[in-house]
Amino acid sequence: MLGDGLAAGASNFTLSADVQNQSFPAQMARQMQTVFPQPLIQPPGIGGVAGFPQLPGRFPAAPQTTLRASPTPLLVFNLSVPGLKLADSFTRRPALPLVHTDDVDQTVLNFVLGFPSLVLPQDVPLWTQLEYAQAMQPTLVLVELGYSDVLEAAVKGDVGLLPDPARFMNDYARILGALRETFAEIVVLTIPDPARTAYFSSVAGAAGQLGVPDSLLVELYGLRGDDLLSIGAIMEIGMQLQTGDFGPLSGASVISAATAGSVSRRVSELNASIVALGKEQGAVVYDLSGLFLEVRNRGVTVGGITLTGDYLGGFFSLDGSYPGTTGHGLIANRILSLLNTTYGQSFPLVDVGTLSASDHAALSRPLKGRPFTTQELQGLLQRMKNRNADASMTDSLARWIEKNPEGAPPRGGRTVP
Repeated sequence: MLGDGLAAGASNFTLSADVQNQSFPAQMARQMQTVFPQPLIQPPGIGGVAGFPQLPGRFPAAPQTTLRASPTPLLVFNLSVPGLKLADSFTRRPALPLVHTDDVDQTVLNFVLGFPSLVLPQDVPLWTQLEYAQAMQPTLVLVELGYSDVLEAAVKGDVGLLPDPARFMNDYARILGALRETFAEIVVLTIPDPARTAYFSSVAGAAGQLGVPDSLLVELYGLRGDDLLSIGAIMEIGMQLQTGDFGPLSGASVISAATAGSVSRRVSELNASIVALGKEQGAVVYDLSGLFLEVRNRGVTVGGITLTGDYLGGFFSLDGSYPGTTGHGLIANRILSLLNTTYGQSFPLVDVGTLSASDHAALSRPLKGRPFTTQELQGLLQRMKNRNADASMTDSLARWIEKNPEGAPPRGGRTVP
């Protein structure tokens, strides 16, 4: 498995054995009854998720002892590294020291691809992800790359960070060409659109979670109705509503519809090229992007529960970018079905109903905030004045209350049980 955080099993802001064992390639391997050693990381894990602050690289962290869980296999088959970009697959390799306190991404790569090689007394090769895959002489290779490339651009709201299509496809062709030399069967996965994940909510969706009318958010923060708010923005607004300490939202908390559209169009362009390249290189293509869109647009029913792509909607974990256990099970089943059809196999599917019964992500439901009464909003306005909050925001709230003396109910969402 060549991939980034999605295929590694990153979930709930980290990579650890608890979630790695439920990654879609690990679930597939169990159904295929094939050996699939992984670079398991002791809880609470390692690394981070795009869009959230990176903590200093201090490892091991309590209660970790060796970071890599025991027993440690000499070789691993899930070569996926959170944060790894497409070009990194053939350019970035493990490097001493084992822990880079100023580079968490290099530390994660070291523990996934370079352990125990980096600490052995013998002179052993330090492979890139692609070189590692070639050295294993696989019979089946799955490739899920590119999500980290577009995820960074989306969460930072910077279309300039989107990969150049021509260079991206040249790099992709280089990877597939090298894998073909191993005579392995290759399955490539299209790239999910990060602008359509639970990391982002519409203004109306965010208002429903916060318990305020969407028009109030538009008034207070100068939003457009079609803007998208990040998880961080919703948390920040929630704190401001509780404390009355209002101010502009930080960082790339909000992206415009134009930016989201640019991300989505580039992802569609890259996916069209991946499909064409896959056919050219004799690879099987699975449309992972299509599954994410299906979940976002219609939801997927599992065990009598409909999982949606909303935040706490059941498919995505708490970070909003990566699926939970049941989501990984759904991905595993779609690819297993494709393998069965393509190669005339009969691999059994994952029982996602059983998975969902103990999956915290699947059992969660979208938040619905209790509506703020007009009296509470008046009290909030007074707290803002007492705290000398941003004057323009204080004036905005006063204007909104004057326009809406009876208040207004929030929109969307359901209450967490």
